[in-house]
Amino acid sequence: MDESFLHRATFLARRVFETVFGLRVAGARNIPKRGAVLLACNHISEWDPPVLGCSFNRTVHFMAKNELFRSRLSSCFFFHLNAFPLDRRGIDRQAVRTCLYLLARGRAVAVFPEGTRSRDGRQLQPKPGIGLLAVRSGVPVLPAHISGTDRLLDSLLRRTRFRVTFGMMILPSEVEECRRSEGYAGVARLVMKRIADLGDEPGPEARNAERELN
Repeated sequence: MDESFLHRATFLARRVFETVFGLRVAGARNIPKRGAVLLACNHISEWDPPVLGCSFNRTVHFMAKNELFRSRLSSCFFFHLNAFPLDRRGIDRQAVRTCLYLLARGRAVAVFPEGTRSRDGRQLQPKPGIGLLAVRSGVPVLPAHISGTDRLLDSLLRRTRFRVTFGMMILPSEVEECRRSEGYAGVARLVMKRIADLGDEPGPEARNAERELN
């Protein structure tokens, strides 16, 4: 898709989200201006990709569930929004190759480590795929936390706002150290903890520990 058109569309979408839903973005200074980065965010609503995309001050590619690409029309639409399909039933080797290809060329790729939307807003256990991508790509991981997108009416009435927070990048050296001791699943848990910290909420690991104590 023409980059200039996409930038204009993203700018317009952000203004709409700011005006209608009170979108606020924090930590934008943590977004690298150039170079490859793996953007990892929690997932609570179908609104998350466009809200996250227009909050990120760069062109970003998204992994999207392959169900969205079943028709020719929807495939064309999502491909033009820089999305590519992901089969969530297991490790999708083609999606992994596409992601690594984009990262090797200095692009930004966004993934939702939980693999699906949380129905109650609480974080789910991450899939190990984010760990695999972080390790194999060797690029920094930028954690992001999104809130409010699952409560559209409250946002319209200003009872809450759309909010996106970008954290400090997880460097490849930290990812590799975690992989050596805990594998891909450990890296995935590390990423989800950093995301949870941005939202000041307990992640799935903390909730499991609390249940064990009780």
